Order: sequence, then C-alpha cells, then structure tokens
Amino acid sequence: MKDCELSNFSTIPAHWKIQKLKTILTLRSERNSGDRELLSVYLDRGVISYSDSTGMQVHKPSQDLSNYQNVHIGDFVLNNQQAWRGSVGVSKYDGIISPAYFVYHLSQECYPRYMNYLFRDFSMVQQYETSSRGVGTIQRNIFAPWLLNCWTIIPPYDEQVKIANHLDSKCTEIDALIVDIQTQIDTLEQYKRSVITETVTKGLNHNVVMKDSGIVWIGKVPAKWRVENAKYHFTQRQERATKEMVQLTASQKYGVVTQAEYMELTGARVVVVQKDFDILKKVCAGDFVIHMRSFQGGLEYSTKTGSISSAYVMLIPKESIAEPRYYRWFFKSSAYIDALSSTSNLVRDGQAMRWANFIQLPITIPPADEQTQIANFLDAKCAEIDSIIASKKAQLETLDAYKKSLIFEYVTGKKEVPETVTVVSINPHVPLLAMVVDMLKKPRGEVVDQKLLYLCDVYLGLGLSTQYYRWDYGPFDKQLYSYIDTLVSNGWYKVNIQNKAKVLVRAENHAEALKMYGNQLAQNKSDIEKLVQYFGEMRVSEIERFATLFAVWNDFIIDGIPAPSDYQIIDDVLTNWGPTKGRFSRDTWQNTLLKMKRDGIIPKGLGLHTLPKPEGGKSDA
Repeated sequence: MKDCELSNFSTIPAHWKIQKLKTILTLRSERNSGDRELLSVYLDRGVISYSDSTGMQVHKPSQDLSNYQNVHIGDFVLNNQQAWRGSVGVSKYDGIISPAYFVYHLSQECYPRYMNYLFRDFSMVQQYETSSRGVGTIQRNIFAPWLLNCWTIIPPYDEQVKIANHLDSKCTEIDALIVDIQTQIDTLEQYKRSVITETVTKGLNHNVVMKDSGIVWIGKVPAKWRVENAKYHFTQRQERATKEMVQLTASQKYGVVTQAEYMELTGARVVVVQKDFDILKKVCAGDFVIHMRSFQGGLEYSTKTGSISSAYVMLIPKESIAEPRYYRWFFKSSAYIDALSSTSNLVRDGQAMRWANFIQLPITIPPADEQTQIANFLDAKCAEIDSIIASKKAQLETLDAYKKSLIFEYVTGKKEVPETVTVVSINPHVPLLAMVVDMLKKPRGEVVDQKLLYLCDVYLGLGLSTQYYRWDYGPFDKQLYSYIDTLVSNGWYKVNIQNKAKVLVRAENHAEALKMYGNQLAQNKSDIEKLVQYFGEMRVSEIERFATLFAVWNDFIIDGIPAPSDYQIIDDVLTNWGPTKGRFSRDTWQNTLLKMKRDGIIPKGLGLHTLPKPEGGKSDA
C-alpha cells in the first residue's frame, strides 16, 4: 500500500495510479439525435430511465427535447446542481438527458461499472462539493474546471472488473435484504393504518349490535354511536399571534413542533417571521390543525401553544368532545383522509384545506368511556407497531452504512477481492471466446475477437442462437463484454491496453479455462482451430469485411434468396450497415467477396437474422 496524499482515499495499493479527472474524462456535448430514451440522475440510484423514476420526480422534463444531449452506455453523468450531494453515475443506458447536466466520455482505461461505484463513493462526492459554487444547502452549481482538477484513482483494468463483479454480487445480497426489510416496514405501516381505521369506526367490541351509519366511507358503526357533522363539535380559532409566541410548524411526520425542532429533525430550513407577527395565527395546546398536506396525512393535534402560518386552520374541540385523543386517531385514519381529500377536486400538492372542506364531513361520536378506551388502546398498539418499525428502520440504516463502507474499502483497494470465485453457470460463448483467444498467435483485441466469435458460431454452425447486430465494424453481439467480464472475474484472463486496444491475455487461473473449454468444445476444436488460423493473421479491416459480407449473404439465404448476386450483397453492405462501410471501395468489397468464394467461406443460412444497430448504439467491436 502507499499513501496517496489525499485524505479522501487515504492509502491505496502501490501499483494503482492517481490521476486527475481531466486525464480520463472528455466532454460529450452531443445534441439529441432523436428517438432516444429519456434518462435522469438520482441521489440514491445514479443514472436511471426517467420512466423508472415515478413518484420521485421533482422537475418535469421540457416538452421540447431537441436541445437535450445524448448519453451513451458507459458515460459519466452529473446533475449540475446536485452533484455535490452525490447525484452522479455512469450510465447503463443509451438515451438523452437535460442540457443542464454534464456528460463525459470515459477513457479506455476505465471500466464503467467500477467507475460507477468509485464516482458515487463518498471519497469522490467530497470533491464534487469542493468543486461547486453557490449559496445555500440545496443547489450548488459544479464548476467544470475545478471538477476536472479533482483527483481519482485508477486500478489496472482487470482489477476494476474484479472489484465491480465482486461489489455487484455483494451489493445484490445487501439490496435483497434491504428490500425484504422495507417490505416488512410497508406491511407494518399498512397494518397500523388498518388497525386505526377499524378501531375508530367499529370500536373494540366486535360482538355489539351494529347499525348503518349512512356514510359510505364509515360503513356500519356500533348501535350506540352517533354520526354527526363536525361543525357541531368544533369551532375555528381566529386569534392572531403575538411577537413573544414561539413559531411552530405542522408536518405529517412530526406533528406540530417548533420551527427549530423541525429544522433539526429534517435538516431543512423554514421561513422564520422577523416582523409583522400579526400575519401569523395563534394555536393552543389541544387544538387540531388543518395544514397544507392534510389531504394526504389528515389533521395534526397540537400539544404546544404558539404561532403558526396563517394558511392553516385551527380547530377548537367543543365540550361535546369528551376525549380529544380519540379524534387525534380518527383524523389520522385512512378512511377520514380519503374522504377529506375527496371534498375538493381542486386539491393539489401544497394547497391548504379549509374550514369549508372540514365541515363537509361527519364524524363518529362514541360514548365517552369508549372514546377513552379506544384512545388508550391505539396509543399502546401504535406505540408497539412504531417500536417494531423503528427497529426495522435501524436495520436499514445499518445495512446502508455497511454497504457504503464495503464499497469504499474495495474501490480504494483497502480490501482485496478474494481470488477464489465459484462459477455456477457459464454462458457457452465464454469457453468459445477463451479457446479463440488462446488459438490466436498473439492478442488481437475486441474487434477481431468478436468477428471470430461470430464466424465460429454461424459459419461452423455451433447453434448458439446469438442475436447479432449490424455494428460499425461488422456483426456484433451486445453481450460480448459480459463474456469478457466472466473470463476476467474468474482470473482466467486479464485485460491489457496495447496500442490503444483492449486485449485479453492469460492470467493466474488460466489452467481452469483450458479445462473448461477443453471439456465443452472438444468435438469442435479442430474446426475452430482451422478457422482461427485462416483469419488470425489478417488485418483487422479485412476480417471486418469478411464477417460483414458473410452476415449479409447469410441474411439473404435466411430471407429465402439462396443465391444473391455480388452486386446485391455489396449494395446491402453499403446501404444497411452504416456509413463507415463506405470507407472501402466497391472494388475492395468485390475482391474480398471473391476471396471468400475461392476459399470456401460460404454461408448456409444458419443462426439468426442480423438486426439493425440500435439507435445511439456505440461499441469499439
């Protein structure tokens, strides 16, 4: 280990590099090319599809998306105003995002999944904060020159892959526990809501005679209960506040608390009135408060006296209300909240309910002794449920802290990924790729590896049922990088950078790979070896032409045209496989096609028909 002289990372492995972000980031700045998925960046999730952000959206996208910018798979995306809080991520999607965001292309020495963990780790988020400018605790704009001068760490590529794979596995386990505990919490909260509604509308004695309340949302109630309009049992408090009164606020989660308490509990700031105190209203202990979100969470019961927003409505219980604690629960029941919300079709998030809404609804009036019994029962029962929920939430906090700690320790090299990795299931492309790499006289890189995989699969008829796409450099399998990940994560190969190309070379556990493909591909070894020897010494551009022509010809046969003309094949290449094919002349394509026929590289219509390159698809292979 070595001290990297940066407190963010502390010590890192001695062979890891320390670089400034500007050495690995290139600003993308591509305008929306059309028909691409809308993306967003969230604090706790990174880059996600906007369609997956339902319920979390704060800002709606513009109706005109023409000025939005392209994002490619593997790009680093930062929310300009929220990066300092950790609203960043490396994209798993091709899409578009707001022009206000920063989108950077990562250099070839970066493995995107590892960089996603690193860039979202607190060691990096601290630097985004110091690279941001602004006033306040909500929005600070990141300043690009400062950002690009931030430091990052770059492990060898194969180690990045191992770390990412290991963290994927560990984080999946942790996330599964988190989902399970959150489900338990949701179930407990639903149970609590049902207990409250059932008890305040049906009572505690299920053997009593019931009667129809005449109110749909209340249903049947005990025969001795009364159902009457709320206006006969509550009045409005109209008094104005005075300067010496403590300023209060009302919330669904914390009830009526002082503004100082609210800011401490939430970390948010609220507007404190400094003059003209008579614009505030007085609230007294024992009042019920209708506030801006009562249509979502019911009424709040105040245990404090002070001043509060004039937008709120204070309700004073009359003497007929024997036990205010009963109504504290009644006004929090799901049945009442739903009914209150339905009193106006104009209710929107942030709009206060009024006295006029309140008096549209009836309330139940049990005998005084029952009100007290119900209040005592719900006080105890809900406290019990809340205690269990609190313990579950504490478990979530512990798991979240553990997950963050685990990520930090691995992305900064303080923990080493275990060398022994159990392989449960191997995609058949993986041993084929391993065999092809070993048969090549020297490493050739991803472009050659992909084209040889394709020709082995389709020309030799291995029956792998692979879907290939018409990519810039020939037929391309979008799962290629997952095959490479498997080879690297098991220690069979490692990725080196040679002449700006990523090549696979043998690693410490290579003997296991020999055994794997030796068992699975023994019957095909001779044919694969002949094919690799034929293409292995060709230039990359020539292999590209062979694979592309073969794919086009094979598609014609699949389409029921067994003998397409040379002109048809070459025309299809130049028309349907992208503009990069135009860098070769028709004569060059014709010569390659003649060589294919001369050497017997003739397709038989095997495998799947190639599909057009996905919009915005990008790959070096």
